[in-house]
Amino acid sequence: MPLDQQEEVYPYEKNMGFFDHIDELRKRLFRVAIVVLTGTVIGFIYVEKLFDWIVLSPFKPDFFGYRFFCKAGRFLTHSDALCWTPPPLSMQSQQIQGQFVSAFKIAFVVGFVVAFPYIIYQVWSFIRPALSEKEIQKTRRSLGVVSLLFFTGLFFAYFFLVPLASNFLLGYSLNPQIQNIITITSVTGFVTFMSLATGLVFELPVLIYVLARLGIVNSAFLKKNWRYAVVIIFLIAGIATPSPDVFSQLLLGTPLMGLYLVGIQVAKRVEKNRENEQ
Repeated sequence: MPLDQQEEVYPYEKNMGFFDHIDELRKRLFRVAIVVLTGTVIGFIYVEKLFDWIVLSPFKPDFFGYRFFCKAGRFLTHSDALCWTPPPLSMQSQQIQGQFVSAFKIAFVVGFVVAFPYIIYQVWSFIRPALSEKEIQKTRRSLGVVSLLFFTGLFFAYFFLVPLASNFLLGYSLNPQIQNIITITSVTGFVTFMSLATGLVFELPVLIYVLARLGIVNSAFLKKNWRYAVVIIFLIAGIATPSPDVFSQLLLGTPLMGLYLVGIQVAKRVEKNRENEQ
């Protein structure tokens, strides 16, 4: 690409010093903050409906996740072994600010989720001047993949992991005399943390791509150390799933292992492209 055209496309790239980069980063963080704040405000306006539709839905018997496991169990085992009915949920607020904090948390998570594609775009726009024209074309096409992985992990956790883990945790009893009366902050944090954490860990192929581009890892290294990767992945699955049962960790760890294998192929592709460029 001719130099004059390149300067026309990226006028801020020429002779950018350290403080210029800081100023550019500040501008993009400000834009992200405005978008997230706007989404948060809109979410707060409808927070009561969002609490009923999103936070409480995984605790209702007709939730999609329960119906899916029931149908899957009947298909695989020809029985109702996986037809669960979620235990009754009693909630209370133990802090004077408990309900407001929960409402703000729901609104903020909604704002962040809605703004996620824009956040990724701003991150890409910030690093774009350091990329070649060919790299710009490739990474521009991958922006949709980054968002797709995040939303796939988010929905996977919300529709499958949350009902599975909540059914186990609410059904577990240390002593019959102990009654589960859950705080609203606990329920809100449980649903939002597990969903967001799973969405972020589904970005594993993207992380491997970045590390491969930087030369930190390669496909041979990933293949050689797959046993360590299994341990790390299931540790992450244990953190992202508050439920201590093995089944829920397997439910998250298995697709993460699949994403790790995809990451190996991604690393191979990076190495092949690097060879072609030489």
